[in-house]
Formats: sequence, structure tokens, C-alpha cells
Amino acid sequence: MKNQFKKNSLGLLPEPPLIDNYQPEQQIKHRIMSKSDLKKRDPKDIEQTFFTFFTPIYNRKHTIHRVWESLIAQTNQNFEWIVIDNGSEDGIETVLEEYQSKATFPMTVIYQENLGKYKAFNRVVHLAKGELLFPADSDDTFEPNLIERMTEVWSKYKNEDVSGIDVLYKLQNGEISGEEYPFAEGVSTKEEIFYKLGIGGEKWGCVRVDLLKKYPFPTNFDVKYFPDAYVWDQIGFNYKTVFVNEVFGTYFQDAGGQITKKKRVSKEHIRMKNFYTLWQINYVFSRVEKYISYKEYFRKFVFLWLTAFKSGTTISHVFKNIERTKSKTVALFTLFPSFLIYVFKLELKFLRKKKYSYQNN
Repeated sequence: MKNQFKKNSLGLLPEPPLIDNYQPEQQIKHRIMSKSDLKKRDPKDIEQTFFTFFTPIYNRKHTIHRVWESLIAQTNQNFEWIVIDNGSEDGIETVLEEYQSKATFPMTVIYQENLGKYKAFNRVVHLAKGELLFPADSDDTFEPNLIERMTEVWSKYKNEDVSGIDVLYKLQNGEISGEEYPFAEGVSTKEEIFYKLGIGGEKWGCVRVDLLKKYPFPTNFDVKYFPDAYVWDQIGFNYKTVFVNEVFGTYFQDAGGQITKKKRVSKEHIRMKNFYTLWQINYVFSRVEKYISYKEYFRKFVFLWLTAFKSGTTISHVFKNIERTKSKTVALFTLFPSFLIYVFKLELKFLRKKKYSYQNN
């Protein structure tokens, strides 16, 4: 186990190995529970779970009330709320102090410089007292029965090989984001749901805190942003998830005041994207490539080379860190076309990923 904590040639900790009993081909039997089944249960028989809500903020004085109003309205208040302010300059401190004085649940506010959402996430994971953690964006809302319903669900499915609960999100116009799950409620794998079945769109949920400690975001890059999927995919490939085909949150697409300000992309940010793309090719594609289209496969390798060229990462470094022979072959095949795209600054629409209405164009 000591080798698990040695840094690899990229200077980062290696991804934890898959758990021994994980079988990608295993057919998961979905456990369906009807609403009538739930109503028959005595609330006293439901094991109560303590949750942690985490909200990172940066100049969100005009929207933070949505999270507060959603929390104060919860029918089950067996949770805590941790807010990390990343150097806001809009006077939000007075609002947070007022919330703390009125809170009917434990509320912690931490002020720090703007290190980015993902570093704040790493920090809150070690502060969380809850068994399950909900990332609650500073401008979104969620239903009053969220904790009550999640407590019911978790009491049924809680298990060592289950990581948490995923639910649906809706857009501010009332439409469900992306596709719905193929069943009302049950246990499955993220490989099955998101890759084999192609369920997409903005989703939400809570994850076991102990697993978040096991799979942290890397901190080797001087950037404000790191893709969430780096954590979610590692947990998703190692553990099952409870999927509930009900809407519990509303996604608002507000302009301005984001934790990561929009500005010229730095070379360090591109270097991070190159590392992340290489990680996807090594870690994700090796597990789900049978569900990935040729266009997406090609797009990923082109992006790998483009980020390498832009960040100054050498060709030899990229090849050295590609793990599989098949991936090395595809990388070699796409090297020259990618170089032409880079030199002539070509914009190829067919390389763009599918976007949902909640995403910026």
C-alpha cells in the first residue's frame, strides 16, 4: 500500500486501483421502490443520516439567498452548512453573519483568498461532520423535502459499495436538464447510466465524505478551476450509486460573480487541461471506450495534442505517460493533423462535444 502514495512521473499521486469486486460486465438489478412502499414505512424506523451542505462563494451576495431559503425550509434539518468565501468583495460578510444568527442548523463560514472551488472542496471535505456531502452552488435552489427524501433513500440502500445518491436537476425555465434516468429509483453504476445509456445533462447528488477524502482533487496546479469529473469518475468507477428519477434542484445560469473569473487562459491552466485529458485517456477511456464514438475518441486525442503544444509540454512527455499501446497508436495517428490545426488555428465544429442548454455556447 505504500506505493499507492508515491507520485508518478507527472508529479501527481496515482489513481487508486479499482476495488477487487468491481465487474464492468456485471448486470445490476435495479431495486425499484414505489411511493406507496415509502408511505407504509414508519418514520421512526428510518435511520437518520447527518448531511453536510457545502457552498463555495465569490461575490454572490445577490444570489446566496437562494441556498439559505432552501436550507431554512427543509422539513428535516439534520444537516450542517459550511460556506467558504473565496475573497469576495461585495460585502457578503454581513449577509452571512445575519444567516448565522438565524440558522436553525449548524452553520460554519470560512474566509480565505480565492484559491478556486476545487481547493475549497478539498478543505471542506476534511471539515465535514456529515456522512454524505451535498455541493450546493451559491446561486441554485432545492426542494424543501430534499433531506427528508434522501434520508429515506439512504436508509434503504446504504452499503459499503454504494457511494451516494444522484438526482435530477431542472433549469430555471422548468425543463429537466438532459435525460431522465431509465427507472424510478434504484442502484446502478455510472458506467451503465452515463456511458452505456448516454444519460446526460446537469445532475446533482450527495457523496460519502469518507470516499471524498480518498479521492481528492490534485493541488499541483496553480489554477482556480479543475474538472469535477476527476473526482466523480474515480468514485463512480469504483462504487455503485443510487439513482432517483426525481427533481430536487433548480440550476440558475447567472452572469457575473463566479468563483473562477473569465479571463485569458494561462499556460498553467492549459497544462492542467493537458494532464486532465491524459488522465481521461488512461483512466476513463480504458474502461468505457466501447461506449465512446470514434468522433469523441478522435476529439480527445486532438485536444491532448493541442493542449500539449499550447502549454509547452513535449511530445516525448506525452507519449511516455500514455499507458496503453492502443492509445499510443491513436496518439501517433492524430499527432500531425493536430499540429496542423494548432499552426493554422483551425476551428473544427465537428470536434465540439454535445452541449446542453444549461452550458455556455
